[in-house]
Amino acid sequence: MLVGQERVGKTSLMRSLTGESHNKDEESTNGINLSASCSFNLSNRTSWKLAIKGDDTARKEKFENSVDIDASSDLEEEYNRAIANNIALELMAIKKKDADMQTVIRNTENKKGSTVNSSFAALDSIIDKDIVLVSKSSQQSVLHEGVPDKIASLVQVILDEIEGTRVEPADVFSTDRDQKIVLNIWDFAGQAVYYTTHQVFLTSRAVYCFVFNLCDELTTKSIVQQESSMSTLEYMDFWMRSIHAHAAENTRNNVDNTTLAPPIFIVGTHRDSLNIDPIVRANMVDSNFAKIRDFLVGKPYTKHVVFPFFAIENSAEPGEDIQLEKLRAHIEFIASKQSYIGEQLPIKWLRFEHDITQQADVGIQFATFNQVYELAVNHNITSRSEVQALLTFYHDLGTLIYFGSNITNDYILNNTVVLNPQWLVSMFQKITTINPPEDKWNLMSDYWRQLVENGVLEESLLPFIWPDATDHHTFLLGLMSKFDLICSKLPPTGQMYRYGNKSWYVPMRFGQCQDKHNVYVQTVHDALFYIDFSGFLPKGLFHRMQVKVIQWSQEQGGRDLYLAQGIARLFVDSDHDLLIEMCPSHLHRIKVLVMHVRHKEATSSNRKTSPLPEVVAKIRHFLESCLEDLRVMWMKRLAYKMFFVCPCDKVCIVHNQESCSSEDCLHFLDLNECLANQIVCCEHRRIKTESFKRWFPALNSSEFREPILAPLSIDKGLGNVEHNFPSLPSWLKGAAKLLNGAADNQGWFALARLMGYKQNRIDLFNEDLNPSLALLTDWIVTSGNTTMSVDVLLHYLQQLGCVEVLDVISRAKEFEFDRPQVFLSYQWDMQDEVSLLRDYLERCGYSCWMDIGQMGAGDQLSNKIDQGLRGCKVVIACITPKYIASHLCNRELWLADMLHKPIIPVVLEMVSWPPPGAMAVILSQLVYINMKGVGGHGGTGIHADLMDKYSELRQRISLYAKPDLTPCVDSTFWPPQQKPVSDVTSERISGYRTSMSSLSELDFHHRQTSHYEPSLEVTVSRFSEPLVTTSHVDSYQTNISMNQPTQYGRGFDHSYPPVTQANVKKCAVCIVL
Repeated sequence: MLVGQERVGKTSLMRSLTGESHNKDEESTNGINLSASCSFNLSNRTSWKLAIKGDDTARKEKFENSVDIDASSDLEEEYNRAIANNIALELMAIKKKDADMQTVIRNTENKKGSTVNSSFAALDSIIDKDIVLVSKSSQQSVLHEGVPDKIASLVQVILDEIEGTRVEPADVFSTDRDQKIVLNIWDFAGQAVYYTTHQVFLTSRAVYCFVFNLCDELTTKSIVQQESSMSTLEYMDFWMRSIHAHAAENTRNNVDNTTLAPPIFIVGTHRDSLNIDPIVRANMVDSNFAKIRDFLVGKPYTKHVVFPFFAIENSAEPGEDIQLEKLRAHIEFIASKQSYIGEQLPIKWLRFEHDITQQADVGIQFATFNQVYELAVNHNITSRSEVQALLTFYHDLGTLIYFGSNITNDYILNNTVVLNPQWLVSMFQKITTINPPEDKWNLMSDYWRQLVENGVLEESLLPFIWPDATDHHTFLLGLMSKFDLICSKLPPTGQMYRYGNKSWYVPMRFGQCQDKHNVYVQTVHDALFYIDFSGFLPKGLFHRMQVKVIQWSQEQGGRDLYLAQGIARLFVDSDHDLLIEMCPSHLHRIKVLVMHVRHKEATSSNRKTSPLPEVVAKIRHFLESCLEDLRVMWMKRLAYKMFFVCPCDKVCIVHNQESCSSEDCLHFLDLNECLANQIVCCEHRRIKTESFKRWFPALNSSEFREPILAPLSIDKGLGNVEHNFPSLPSWLKGAAKLLNGAADNQGWFALARLMGYKQNRIDLFNEDLNPSLALLTDWIVTSGNTTMSVDVLLHYLQQLGCVEVLDVISRAKEFEFDRPQVFLSYQWDMQDEVSLLRDYLERCGYSCWMDIGQMGAGDQLSNKIDQGLRGCKVVIACITPKYIASHLCNRELWLADMLHKPIIPVVLEMVSWPPPGAMAVILSQLVYINMKGVGGHGGTGIHADLMDKYSELRQRISLYAKPDLTPCVDSTFWPPQQKPVSDVTSERISGYRTSMSSLSELDFHHRQTSHYEPSLEVTVSRFSEPLVTTSHVDSYQTNISMNQPTQYGRGFDHSYPPVTQANVKKCAVCIVL
């Protein structure tokens, strides 16, 4: 694969390597040129023989006599060798069994000058006929009578070699002297407009050559490069990072592995144009190569690079350039050492490859997986997994294109096989580069203008863009959508497509943003964070992110979106907008801004309201899921982190300015660390994180177990509290240590004064060896030894500004909090539905672990997930199609299975069972609860069935976890001098963990009849007929009134009227029945 900038000589290098003469009028490559293939023999490294693919007539005529192979002849030769090896193996096995027997192969017809098909037929006849034994002396003549001459001669060579050297038949043709390697040459266009589509075709089974012009300055732009934004070294960095991110693999699975596949050669062209003097020219080449070596130091892709570098002259006549010959030989050597070279393939795979090639030659551009499977069955390939492995293998070789695999459950990608890669490249290229025709009478001028200026592709233009593929429009658009190259543009809500004409967004063709102030104005109230990509953010990745956020925004109801190159402002909900902006290319980061726009537009500087924390967390999780999907599907080594801008007043070195707002001068704080800590440190000073946490949901409150400290008498321990009470918790000692070393206005003495201690008591603490520990211990013990004691202590510490001490105690509270019983594993899009499920389970007394966006991501989130899974009693897997496809959800489920946690599948959206992919291994033996299988013939039947499903889930959970029956209702709830009449009733009431103000219809006890409507004319709380008997109604009358407010936001009517029951009616269908 030849990659590099535009007009540096990649196509000329391909001609030089294959022995063609230089063409000074060579045109620039468009897209990717896959028309050339060559072969070389490791025993003859003098030249590469070119095999022309396609209809390049001129070169075909020129090399008609020198072409050594083509697709069919090479396949036939490899096939004949496989047949000969099998025959030789069979003959040797028979000979060892009975040395006196004789060998003959009967009833085969000698077909001299056979083609590939004749070889196939010969093999069938050999396999189908009986093998009879004859004497060794007649072996050679009988072989010539029974099989084609080529195969017979190969068998004889193998047998002679075995007798002479005692090697295995398969090793006869594996030596370097006869090994032939075929290279398909892919010439990638250097124009930046193609880079997004190029990433689709990068593979690990390749040898890459980065080509650059030695005459260009490495660190500055040449005249040719002025249209772009990158210098030669920046281009090199871009391409090598692209290859590393998309295709990098370990060459071996050993610990001492020091190289990565695929290998990358660095080749400089136009050597002779540097200087006339050979000595000066050589020094200039060495100087350039030294700069490149220094540039590569410490880069993540350095292990891909092949040394030494090569400087060649494409205009030299064949055989004149020694460096070119060395390059060719080194490519041969490196290629021959790749782990996949020499792999043994089943013969049936070769037959399948021959049929696929024939289909592509007759103009069949693509096929479905089922069609390919039927073709494979003809060659006795009956396993679908083997067909998938076969297609992946030939995809890596560039023979076809197939992106289906176990990591994706997408129907289109799994069901599509492109037989002609060059055809797909040209189709993508037309969408990217086509320009409107120069016709003033063009009736499609409005549509063309939309495509050129706004990047909106109208359906009416497709016949003009793809005139030769009118039957394949749907397929091509679907494939480009799955590659995240385009996405549908939905019409305004409530409207259909105008005149049935559909349209699509094409991010690669978005126009330039002329004035950002017409897009947004940033204020201090907006939630701002950045996504940093560790030195590699190609435009193609941002285009794919644009596609995903556009699709998501349209799902939320957004239609009028602002979209341009490197920027997008999108609808989130009626009150919020989202902005993603690509920072200057050398910074490799994306700016994310969440704005509250209910009262003022995004372009107004008078916006005074901050976005809701739940919305910011929702957006953050969505962006993380997008990037994770891109990493799994396209960029295996994609690295990113989220950051806040550090608010410190550090002086900018470049502009000598405090708190400089220039993008180049910003420095950052890790988002996860800020959300997890009260204080973080930047390189300038310590930063409090309250200003960041206000943008995200607060962490769930956690409390210490009571009593906080073991019963003790503090007065008896004064003098050396730490020694006298060794059981004091470590968090208390840590907080005391920080107070002892704090400044006077933040130390223990200031804290004691603030707490109201008198001087004589403070003097006693001062006599202790650890006065801070004595103070803290005394406070907790004397103030009740409860969680309230700690909360008040935290309040005082906050008043003093003791952030570090606050952080120590807060962490300890979180650590000592009881672990949840139920772990809810779900995909982020289903958060609302899963939240309802969690609320129900917590009302039933089961504590739940659920990520709602407040914990961060990366290591922080992974640690939380690990703690939640290890501490829970049961895992609920909320199954949806996106859950099945999610890489993170798969990891959660696999970890739960490895920890032997009970798993209860709950189907929230319809999926096949067992679900496709890796989850089937875990879920296939489990019984699921189908939440989407609910609903009767009336609207209320759905709610009744849903309660049945919830009850079933609660019953399943009760097999593994015991609910916490702590009463949720304060004792003051009961009327004066009244008590519940039965322990059973009290227990059932206390099974809820919510206040009266949060009751919903799910709190009411429903009858078990499936056709009853549960919540018509409900006027009271949950204490209805099933909870109390008639004889005891008067003992606790609980009709809720708004007259007297209570701590629950409601009041009680002290006249105690009888409890009014829910009026339950049958639905209309039941009445008819």
